[in-house]
Amino acid sequence: MAVPVTEQRKLFQRSGDMCAFPRCKKALTAKQTDSDPVASLGEIAHIVGDSANGPRGVSPLTPRERNQYENLILLCNYHHRLIDSQPDTWTVSRLDAMKRTHEEWVRFRLGSIDPVTGTADRCAHPGSDFIEWFITEAERWPAVDSPIDRALLGIHAALPLPPGSPESLSTQLPEYVCRDVDGELREAVGDAARRSGFIVVVGPSASGKTRSVYEAVRARLSDWRMIIPPTAGDLDELLLSGIPLDRSVIWLDELARYLDPGTLSLRAIRRILAEQNGPLLVIGTMWSADFDRLCIPPVEDHTRDVNADAAAILRLATRFDLLPAFTETEHRRAAEIGQRDPRVREAIERSADAAIPSCLACAPELIRRWEQPSDPVGAAVVTAAVEARLCGHPAVIPPGLLRALTEEYLTSAQKATATAGWFDSALQWALRPVRGDVALLTPAARRVGELDGYQASDILAHRAAQRYAARRESPDKPWEVLVERSDYQACHIIGLFASSCGYRDHAVAAWSRLAEAGDTASMASLGLDCLDDGDDEGAATWYRRAVDAGNSGAMATLAATLDKLGRTKEALAWLRKGAEAGVPGAMIGLGQSLQVDGDYQEARHWYEAASDAGDNGMGELFLGCMLRDQGDLEAAVECLHAAAEAARVFTGPEFLHMPLPVGVTDSAIRKHRAAFATTYTSAALCLGEIYLSQERSEEAKIWLQRAADLGRVEAMMKLGELIWHEGEHERALTWLRPAAEAGETQAMLYVAMTLDEQEETGEADTWYRKAAQAGHPLAPGRYAIFLHEQGDTGQAREWLAKAREVDDPVVDMVFAAMSGADSEQEVRVSPLDPGELNDAISWTPLAHTCGCVADWGWDMEQANPMHFMQWCADVISAECPWHTADQSLKDRPPLLVRNLPHGPAFYARAASGVDVELGQRIASGIQDLLTMAENGDEAGILATIPPDYRSWLESQQYDVVAEWFNSRLTNLILNRGT
Repeated sequence: MAVPVTEQRKLFQRSGDMCAFPRCKKALTAKQTDSDPVASLGEIAHIVGDSANGPRGVSPLTPRERNQYENLILLCNYHHRLIDSQPDTWTVSRLDAMKRTHEEWVRFRLGSIDPVTGTADRCAHPGSDFIEWFITEAERWPAVDSPIDRALLGIHAALPLPPGSPESLSTQLPEYVCRDVDGELREAVGDAARRSGFIVVVGPSASGKTRSVYEAVRARLSDWRMIIPPTAGDLDELLLSGIPLDRSVIWLDELARYLDPGTLSLRAIRRILAEQNGPLLVIGTMWSADFDRLCIPPVEDHTRDVNADAAAILRLATRFDLLPAFTETEHRRAAEIGQRDPRVREAIERSADAAIPSCLACAPELIRRWEQPSDPVGAAVVTAAVEARLCGHPAVIPPGLLRALTEEYLTSAQKATATAGWFDSALQWALRPVRGDVALLTPAARRVGELDGYQASDILAHRAAQRYAARRESPDKPWEVLVERSDYQACHIIGLFASSCGYRDHAVAAWSRLAEAGDTASMASLGLDCLDDGDDEGAATWYRRAVDAGNSGAMATLAATLDKLGRTKEALAWLRKGAEAGVPGAMIGLGQSLQVDGDYQEARHWYEAASDAGDNGMGELFLGCMLRDQGDLEAAVECLHAAAEAARVFTGPEFLHMPLPVGVTDSAIRKHRAAFATTYTSAALCLGEIYLSQERSEEAKIWLQRAADLGRVEAMMKLGELIWHEGEHERALTWLRPAAEAGETQAMLYVAMTLDEQEETGEADTWYRKAAQAGHPLAPGRYAIFLHEQGDTGQAREWLAKAREVDDPVVDMVFAAMSGADSEQEVRVSPLDPGELNDAISWTPLAHTCGCVADWGWDMEQANPMHFMQWCADVISAECPWHTADQSLKDRPPLLVRNLPHGPAFYARAASGVDVELGQRIASGIQDLLTMAENGDEAGILATIPPDYRSWLESQQYDVVAEWFNSRLTNLILNRGT
């Protein structure tokens, strides 16, 4: 069956009339001559053979499908014959990758324009020499157990082997000292033989990470091939190429350099880990600070998570940690090996703190030469390379950039006396080994004879990072040169580092440079910067540019910004576009909008879609909150548990005290700390509140404490309040105090009352005042009472007046009951004869702790009976208003009146002798009833309920206990039927 002409035309056009075989690029059309026409030399080859009997012919494809463009590749005659002659070498997957790589290279070189939109095809990329080379030379990759240069693997150069050492010792690598973690690490490496795996070993510089990884791989996967991708782009393209990578180790020393620029995609890692066509191991090493920095989420809702893919990739890995110093067991192993290998013996002798790996790597000599240089200009070259790395530049610094950076570190005198060859001379000093092959700087290249640049020893980078971290500073000299002269891939991460370290101008300059070159991530970063600066219009402009340029993820932030500007309809349109494009943040935003409008079914759809898209639990959280608000607590709890589980990765101990980039500002630290576990703490808080509402206090405590442990202030408040009301006031302070310090006024009042109980009057005074000044409605009255008890009647009177302004129903009653209280404005002697008020006031006699009985009354026309009931329930445990140690009965006034702002409310008078027994009975009844309620004695409360009334309450679905309690309390306080 012939290839249709339309399919032939498509193939020639997209192949650029060139052979697609890597590095061939031979033109397939010969020009017209005077005697002959144009000659077509290209040959259309089939990827899956055109017949079942042909090369690569076994396939379910139909004859028609075999002759479609997707199954065709354009080659020269030689390479057509080659692939068909060696079909086991040139497999379908390799030819697929070859075709895709070549055609994308053609599109990039031509700078194709979309025929519909007229915009540049930003999805096209140049392809890499690496993937082309891999397609043709993959079979030549070395096996794990074959000799591999230690520098290629990233293993530090070690102390040189002394002359006369046994020939059995390797000149490159000292004999390996087994680490305690090796057993678990090698078991995890061995698991890759059964199913693909991803392992990261984390630790400081010169702790032995790379050597431990190499020994583990060599011990368990010795016959696998070793693949070392030069760049993140090369790795990403390789993983997505479809080329069979089974029984391969993808070696990623210094994994951060593959993750920082954001080139390595989560999609690629997920794809290879899910592949079933053969096992594969991705294994890397990282500094602890880099691992933690890349896992930090954003803080504000509008913030774009620049590390989102990096964090998600790292969460797929199995992490092993390696300490810099040897344990006692490791030290014994080293001593035994030191009897055979003089390098290990020397490292033991020179290591005072058991940091034997760093001594093996000549760390002391490196640091001494750098910090006590014989050539200060050479040391400036090294410092420039080190600090550029701390500012986010990849470890390898191109020569031209390194020279420009070094000039920033030269003194005025050094610049004035510099000769024409100053840089070359200084560079040679930095490249000179301190011992063996160990040097401050080393040259780096991916191809033979092509220098990429120079890399400072990461021992020095780690040393500088520790020094800056101790001072809470960051380098300040390299930024301007790095922003202006770094390549585009490095420039973006440099902008992120500048922003986190407080160098906003440099960050904006970096992102502006990249944005003008079409980088959509930098456009989004500029939008975020505008938001932080209060320029919402500017933010919307940048987000819109990012969206127009193909960054669908910016749709959510664009919508949030437009909503902030009041452009609600436009914001909603972008939310829907983003949601339909698969942006989790947009799905959440659209769900919220639909929920507000009452469209709960579609809101639920988008919350669930966000969860399916991998949003770390946010979709389940919002769905759970919606179900809670609808009263479906069982389903809400299920969703909130799922949200907490999805977000649990940010709740481990390593995230609570996570280090941050060198020199990061205090404000950034606070944001990062607050944002570690936002989704988790929100879910935990909601679960705690639901369990509280269900009176499941133990479960409530568990979830509230989980949120409180991670810094959630509302959880601290609720947990502290719950514990406080259980009577454990001292324990409650553990949670109430930090909540109060965070501004919770209710917590301030609880802290003040607890400290008051403990007679910590100085601190209690502080918290009472803070709570009152912060606006807690009950705090002014409590503070007035506290001040009166401390003898400060002047201030007590001032705060009493403020309590009256907020209509505190308790404070005047307490003041009236306290001896000598200054209550001239609020509680006063009435000029009226008490007998004249009997018709206007309902009286209740109550006995007090002092033994006196007083009649309390409320004005039926002016007073609120509910306030009166609350007042009486409280006053039975207080002294009567006339009882004082220094006042005789004849001096006690006949009538006291409590005034409210709108007029008199409650009254008190001395009880007649006939009311004493009644007052004692009423007070005892109130006290007993309140005690039963406090103890949960439902049987005692219901002991006197008429059966018919109980049946009626139950038929009406009332809370029988609550209704009868209120009825009994009302009758007692209002003196009905007593």
